[in-house]
Amino acid sequence: MIRHGETEANRAMIMAGSLDSPLTDTGRTQARAVHKILEHLHEKPQTVIHSHLSRARETASIINEALGAPIHEDADLAEIHAGSWEGLSYDECWEHLVDWKNAPDGETTHDFCTRLARGKTKALNTLKGPVLIVSHGGVFRGFGKMYGLEPPAMFRNCHLHEFVPRTDSIFPWDVFHYDYEDGALIRKRSALYHPDEE
Repeated sequence: MIRHGETEANRAMIMAGSLDSPLTDTGRTQARAVHKILEHLHEKPQTVIHSHLSRARETASIINEALGAPIHEDADLAEIHAGSWEGLSYDECWEHLVDWKNAPDGETTHDFCTRLARGKTKALNTLKGPVLIVSHGGVFRGFGKMYGLEPPAMFRNCHLHEFVPRTDSIFPWDVFHYDYEDGALIRKRSALYHPDEE
């Protein structure tokens, strides 16, 4: 799974939610940089799926230049609809976001997680795997919330995470993240979902 590249809203530190904020040139560069990681993966994604928001769609399209995989769209994998908080600065709504308070006129946390569970199930059960999900920071957090975990409020743009199934934990995956540095692929266990284990 990977978060979209930097957007105009990210750069301005504004809550986008369901608003369709486009990628910046930096965001497009971030997406192209993922090509180097994909080139060196032992097992590459066989299918790409993204949310219906343009920032995820464009990121997925750029990343898929290196894969040439079938690509699909699913609105169930979109960012939370943050109601009247959309368009506000992070400073104005940060406390509410990190505490999972329901936004006025927005999607409830319960409905958001239910939608994500439906999207995740469809992606993993109907598409040829491994599946690359291109989505949003809130989706990363929502996947943890479904299992009673509290990942951090922010996730790096275009930072690839691998979810490996496991059966001996409340959260049913081991999570690893990838970087490409000094000509080498680096795979590290992520503390985002298992902070007590790293």
